[in-house]
Amino acid sequence: MLLGVALGLILGAIFALRPVANWRHGILWGLGGFAAVNLAPAFGLPPELPGMPAGDILARQIWWLTTAILTACGIALLFLSESVIWRLGGTILIILPHIYGSPKMQSLSSKVPAILAAEFVTASLITNLVFWVFLGILTVVIMEKISE
Repeated sequence: MLLGVALGLILGAIFALRPVANWRHGILWGLGGFAAVNLAPAFGLPPELPGMPAGDILARQIWWLTTAILTACGIALLFLSESVIWRLGGTILIILPHIYGSPKMQSLSSKVPAILAAEFVTASLITNLVFWVFLGILTVVIMEKISE
């Protein structure tokens, strides 16, 4: 709950700096948040169930945070700038952490069935997608009510 409120406040701050026209724009901003915070990091570090093999926790956290920040900045450059050079820079920012690569696992052996892990990744990403779309819409609605 606290994370949802914090992310909503971040979206609200962005909407205060760059006004959003309607709920459809809230959906687009929510999709951008999902892409930056959940989807892009999941390419290198998919959501994990307990008992799954994993690399060093600090290295994974640093890579995840770096990927989320660079992807968010890249998306902003891609969609908020009009210059081709800035858009190219945004594309490079999005690709950069994946070129570097995520931290590698120590061992590939796991007691977690592969189908269960795949279902968890799918369910986790779909849930986060719904969360971000809802958060984008809700933040726009609240910002409209506050500005009245």
